[in-house]
Amino acid sequence: MKNNLYISYPYNHLNYKRYYPNYRPHLQRYSNPLNIQTKNINFENEYIIERLRIPILKGIKDKNIQDNINNSISSDILEFKNQMEVAAKEEYEKAKEEGRPFDPIIISNIYELTYNKNNIISLSIVYHEYINGNDSYIRTTYNYNIKTGRSLSLNDLFKEGVDYISLINNVIRRYLLANPTRYFPETIEEFKGIAPDQPFFLENGYIGLFFGFHEVAPTEAKLPIIKIPLSEFRGYLKPYLLA
Repeated sequence: MKNNLYISYPYNHLNYKRYYPNYRPHLQRYSNPLNIQTKNINFENEYIIERLRIPILKGIKDKNIQDNINNSISSDILEFKNQMEVAAKEEYEKAKEEGRPFDPIIISNIYELTYNKNNIISLSIVYHEYINGNDSYIRTTYNYNIKTGRSLSLNDLFKEGVDYISLINNVIRRYLLANPTRYFPETIEEFKGIAPDQPFFLENGYIGLFFGFHEVAPTEAKLPIIKIPLSEFRGYLKPYLLA
């Protein structure tokens, strides 16, 4: 079986090239025998346009683990879909009562499997909302041990007893100081450190930490992501991440 990664195409209305200039649907090879299929949701009515992609993982040996991971991802995407439908309908009906024109809300997503080796996977989903001419983005990730089915936190990447929060914070502060033009002027002074459950993803050779839309950087900087080479934490990480 080929070890493939498939990434869905974004809805062509969205200006992904502006926010994700390096984004290309592509195929990569990894060590876990895993494939991803895509379930497409294409729907529109008078108040919402939906272009959603649900990744479906195939090839995990334990089918219960595979189903649990797929159900978790699918449930989150469908919850986003349902919440946006309710909000869009409310706004549409309000505009109709007030005699105002209403442009349908547009929602979409893209996904990417950024890490897939040594029984560990990291899959990111970026949600896009286009409302009243304004773009907003939400990124979420799923980090799993596909042998045990366990969802991984940052703490799980480090050896027992390591103060991983301080280690990561020190690297981030150094990064912010070295790249001041990429972030809001007050970011360096106001950065309080990451949370124990800080959202992250793995990419071959890196840990990627991401923050909320417009949280630490302007829109032009996309969803702010700080990618730290795993080599920064050599001696502190669990060995499989450096293999």
